[in-house]
Amino acid sequence: MDVLDRLADVAVPPVPAQRVFTAGVRRKLNPRLLVVHVVEFAIGATGWAAIHMAAALLAALQFTATGSWPTDGHLETRDTR
Repeated sequence: MDVLDRLADVAVPPVPAQRVFTAGVRRKLNPRLLVVHVVEFAIGATGWAAIHMAAALLAALQFTATGSWPTDGHLETRDTR
């Protein structure tokens, strides 16, 4: 028997009342979304910021030690005269 033929005979429960359905979705979905957002921020944004902060600190240390900025192409100096 075809899958669609079998699904045609399955009884579908009625849709819950709008207020009950919305409250249930909010109760189940909102905490999960909050956890996902916190994890994404902790892993993604914090790691990205730490890498770029470390690069800036290393460049500052190099400038302190040598008196010149790194010339690896990330920082361009322009003559403003």
